[in-house]
Amino acid sequence: MEDPNTFTGTPVITSFVIRFIHSGTGEAAVNSPYRGSILNVQTNQEMTFSRWEDAVVFISKFVPIVDEKEG
Repeated sequence: MEDPNTFTGTPVITSFVIRFIHSGTGEAAVNSPYRGSILNVQTNQEMTFSRWEDAVVFISKFVPIVDEKEG
């Protein structure tokens, strides 16, 4: 049986650029809502988000994501 920790084959690279944007300065910035955008570098697909869960859904379209709680 092959060791799952041993890498064989051609690597598949998927890169993302994530930008977080928030308003305000100082203490006002701490309590201000954030929003962001995420870009898949390989496909040039981009989306905006205001909830991190939406960014994770976007990433999962390109990369299998395993929930650590589920194993």
